[in-house]
Amino acid sequence: MRWFFILSGVIACAGQPVSSSCPVQMSPPSVVVRFGDSFSVNCSSSSDQIQSMGLETMYGSTKTTGLSYVTITIESATDWNIVVMCYINRVVDGQCLETLPVTVYKTPDRVSISQPSLEGPLVEGNQYSIQCDIVNVAPVSNLSVHWHKGDTVSSTERFDGSSVSPVNVTSVFNLTAQRGDDGTQIWCEAQLDFSGQVPNLTTIKSESRDVIVLYSPTFMEPKNVTLELPARGKFTLDCAAAGKPTPVYSWQFPHSIQRTNRNENQSSLAPSIQLPGTYRCTASNSQGSKAKYFTVTEATRNRTTFAALVGGFVFLGVVIFIAGLFLFPAELPSLFKLDFSLALLHRRLSAENNMGINFLKWILTLCMFHLVSGEGCSLILKPSRVVVGFGEPVSVSCEAARPVRVLGWESAISAAHTQQELSVQWKVDSLIDWIEEPICYGVFFTAPRQCEEKLNLVLYKTPDSVSIRPVNHTGPMVEGKEYQLLCEVQNIAPVQYLTLRWYKGQTEVYKHSFAELTSSSPVQVSSVLMVTPTKAENGAQYRCVAELELGPEGPRPPPTVTSEPLNASVYFPPTFLSPEPEVLDLVVGAEITLNCTATGNPTPMYSWQSSNPNEERMEDEAALTSPSLLPGTYTCTASNALEKKSKQFVVKAKTKGV
Repeated sequence: MRWFFILSGVIACAGQPVSSSCPVQMSPPSVVVRFGDSFSVNCSSSSDQIQSMGLETMYGSTKTTGLSYVTITIESATDWNIVVMCYINRVVDGQCLETLPVTVYKTPDRVSISQPSLEGPLVEGNQYSIQCDIVNVAPVSNLSVHWHKGDTVSSTERFDGSSVSPVNVTSVFNLTAQRGDDGTQIWCEAQLDFSGQVPNLTTIKSESRDVIVLYSPTFMEPKNVTLELPARGKFTLDCAAAGKPTPVYSWQFPHSIQRTNRNENQSSLAPSIQLPGTYRCTASNSQGSKAKYFTVTEATRNRTTFAALVGGFVFLGVVIFIAGLFLFPAELPSLFKLDFSLALLHRRLSAENNMGINFLKWILTLCMFHLVSGEGCSLILKPSRVVVGFGEPVSVSCEAARPVRVLGWESAISAAHTQQELSVQWKVDSLIDWIEEPICYGVFFTAPRQCEEKLNLVLYKTPDSVSIRPVNHTGPMVEGKEYQLLCEVQNIAPVQYLTLRWYKGQTEVYKHSFAELTSSSPVQVSSVLMVTPTKAENGAQYRCVAELELGPEGPRPPPTVTSEPLNASVYFPPTFLSPEPEVLDLVVGAEITLNCTATGNPTPMYSWQSSNPNEERMEDEAALTSPSLLPGTYTCTASNALEKKSKQFVVKAKTKGV
């Protein structure tokens, strides 16, 4: 209102209308000034028709006559909406003016991170929302917030807004904790950007927060190892792993040395008794456990030497056999007659040459021993994969396909073994150990003398809760704007089998899987759905469903937990059922109805106006029904919190019967 009077005064002084095009130049062409600082403006014109010119501000004005320039200085910019106008009064074309853009800024009083979750350790794979609060900054449309993680800028948020006075704003950074984040620092900084008009403008930073991430162990050398038992000297098994908290180590040894060589909580092992077999190292902490296997084999036997020995014995046997034929030629025809019957050969050698038959028996024994020494490890788990709910019972059988000296289960709970049977059972009445990894082992009479099979065990737990809520928004949504819906799942395992399904009504609109995560113990995860609502979605219900797809061995149908529905309330401006103007004929004495019904949320309010000054006051209803309406134009306005819309009805007089 104040500027209306100033502008009116400028026009009144000249007595001339204001031109839309004005030959003036403002220096500088725009002003960016800190709140409370001073600035100067010069206005000049190249026109030779100037009678007078001046500068008008809320802080005062200045005017010159006969000059082509004028200057004004504002000592202290203490208003957030400053207008500076330069005008000239010309001999011929009257008055014209230009307005100088002035931006008054203020850096934030404080920038801070307010997120309680950063006060304690984070868990790898979980998502955290970190909030940066910026207090008392202006103008918000020039504000950027940069999120730093270590030496990199991880996210930048720019703000939209029309407010020129100071406001408080918030920026949210969503962080999915990774082990690489452990030990880094996170902070945010607020910066006002005026495209170089204010050089060296101070950036306001928050305090830094140290990030601590808990993660499950990972071996420095992740692959399982196979090595040959050295003929002389000792071997060392390296099981070093990285993890937070620091991993604790445990070792499981081949059965024959289990009770004589225990080394707990060591990342490397140099057994005092050097024997072949499978050694298992487990690195574990509060976030999970990982196992690594070392297979130590016996040195490969020299097959060339073995073949030479067998060949020598065969040659010696043949020599003895031929010598017997020469010593006893009388028997030669009968030998051919009986086609070298093995029975006659056996009797002859038994009677005359016991030494030869003994050689042949010994050679046969060696050959048979060589054939059986290469049998594979034959352990069969029934079933080979087990899916069991947290706290439920489980039972698995391990069977040996060849004679076994000892058969057993290695397990943190319910270990078992047998020395008589070809089958042994692992059974737990209530399984509640998230790092349980049962292994069936066998010690056999023939090589390989020791081997093992690990049970594929999946322990699952349905979530404690599944909930859905808007992100950084409360109340109804507005048609055409973009919003985020957040689905949070509490305490679910194993997360890699989880699928989150988003539904609008009965229609699936988005699916989110977590196959890249590896935690076996319960975790918290979330999913974000982007929505841009329309008026047709007013009253729609959104929900998310957490589904554990555990494979063919899992329960059917897969276990699911569904969130409470989120009812979407969508605001949209009024829309007339029939938006076009209507022309109606008015018959004297007949009742007429003007229907202005419109849809909208919130429900529209109605008002009526008539072009006829004699029209009586009309009700604020959607439909106007009356026998006493006068001819003329009626304008109906439907309005709600978002917008106003109008519709016209033209009522024409018509004589009865015409």
